[in-house]
Amino acid sequence: MRKTYDKETNINEMFDFLEAQIKDGLKPKIEDSYHYYNHTHKEYYLSIRGYFSEALTNPEVDAACYIIALPQIFNQVDIFELIHPIEWVRNEDGRLSDAFKNLKPHYQYIALAAAEASNIRFNTQPALSLGLEYWSIEHLKIFWQFTAIRRKNQM
Repeated sequence: MRKTYDKETNINEMFDFLEAQIKDGLKPKIEDSYHYYNHTHKEYYLSIRGYFSEALTNPEVDAACYIIALPQIFNQVDIFELIHPIEWVRNEDGRLSDAFKNLKPHYQYIALAAAEASNIRFNTQPALSLGLEYWSIEHLKIFWQFTAIRRKNQM
């Protein structure tokens, strides 16, 4: 079994890496160093950023593109109907969309956290607290990467 200080060292190194990404957000090809769920996630992300061109200058849109590019989400959403890459979370009447409801809870909480970061509010417990109850390390890495993209160049 790994020692606690080994885990703490790894976590600290990861946070140092994410902090560097925030500080160096405008470096060319910074996206190559991002954490991706898999190769498809990376391909979708780079493509979606081209579709939502505001992502190139707006970290909020860029981070939303990172979330919608998750294959588990991308396969549920028709991006061509969207103005903003996170608006699919709820319908025009303000209720959670069918695409959202079709996701597994882990991805619902990631999507809710991303929507809340874009000032979309819901009548639920905050997504971060819900996510912390259910997310695996992989889901946390996705959320941390989303946060680093969202906060790009803010330090």
